[in-house]
Amino acid sequence: MRFDTAGQKGNPVIVMLNGSFTTGRSLQRYARQYLAEDFYVVCPTYDGHGDDNTVFDSRAGQAKKILEWLKDNATRDVALIQGLSMGAEIALELMKQICDDGQIRVHRCFLDGGPFFYFPAPFRKIMYFKSLKFIRLGRNGQTEKLMNNRMVRWMVHGDVKPYIDMYGDMSVDTLSDETIRNVTEACYTFDFPEFSEEEQKKMLFSWSSDEPARKSAKKIKKHYPCARYKSAGAMGHTGFILRDPSKYADVMKKLAVT
Repeated sequence: MRFDTAGQKGNPVIVMLNGSFTTGRSLQRYARQYLAEDFYVVCPTYDGHGDDNTVFDSRAGQAKKILEWLKDNATRDVALIQGLSMGAEIALELMKQICDDGQIRVHRCFLDGGPFFYFPAPFRKIMYFKSLKFIRLGRNGQTEKLMNNRMVRWMVHGDVKPYIDMYGDMSVDTLSDETIRNVTEACYTFDFPEFSEEEQKKMLFSWSSDEPARKSAKKIKKHYPCARYKSAGAMGHTGFILRDPSKYADVMKKLAVT
């Protein structure tokens, strides 16, 4: 796992967690532009997504490595954990491990576009093959076909241009079939970790009104009734940070300092 950072050590810490098949580099670029003046932003790249010959294992395995890095770097307070798509699922797992470990305090957790589903094995197998086909388009340099892929169009619900940088940052050449399979399992086997009422109050869940992942909101609200919930409107899957990055940064800053 690689860790990129933005900003000065000593500033309040924000951890930003990207979605599946992308790297932390795109979030680091975002952090340098919008957050680095006031925060120290940590942007991990998951195992199997970089060039370090590793394999993505699970949400829990990735969260454990992030927690270890924070502890190794003498982090005692995290102002905000932010996660996009699968990164939101890893963010909740990270928050759970931090709470159980007891050595770091988390002030807020921003969970954007998380697909908090548990699907049966046959569905996960279908999604694995869809993801494999999707990644192979990128490997073959077929960017236009990749961006017009039916699955992408279904998630984005509109103009794909804001997504080009994010998908252009995909580590398609280093993603092994094992990593793709394990990422699929991680995305669609969410297990709703337990949190106290006080811990739930630190959470903000957000989905665009037109994204498929929003269908998981009902179960999330059942498990975490004390959390906060917000929609940015019809922006597609994780479209808020891409379509209105400045406003998104304002939301993050407000969460991190309150």
